[in-house]
Amino acid sequence: MKKKTINTIKSTKLTINLYKLILVAVFFYIVSCTSDNDFSKGKKQLENQGYNYIVNTGYNAFCCDEKDNFSTGFKAKDKNGNEVKGCICSGFLKGVTIRFE
Repeated sequence: MKKKTINTIKSTKLTINLYKLILVAVFFYIVSCTSDNDFSKGKKQLENQGYNYIVNTGYNAFCCDEKDNFSTGFKAKDKNGNEVKGCICSGFLKGVTIRFE
């Protein structure tokens, strides 16, 4: 009886640790989906087009194409002072694309 209980406790601890590992992996996957370097490039493009007060809003899950590896959201003001939202998309061996919502 004691042996069964000990095995059950070990199995439960192993399962909990496995779930923790999966959660950590998912967290790092989501965090790695943004690129500060690409945000800087996209910000320059937006400034050249007359946008200002450009703010990085972080990872934007459904804004970019499936071929893009990175998706960073932004908010900005256009020439008329209207707020616009969008994302800066990029991928490996690919330039930066700006998409507006």
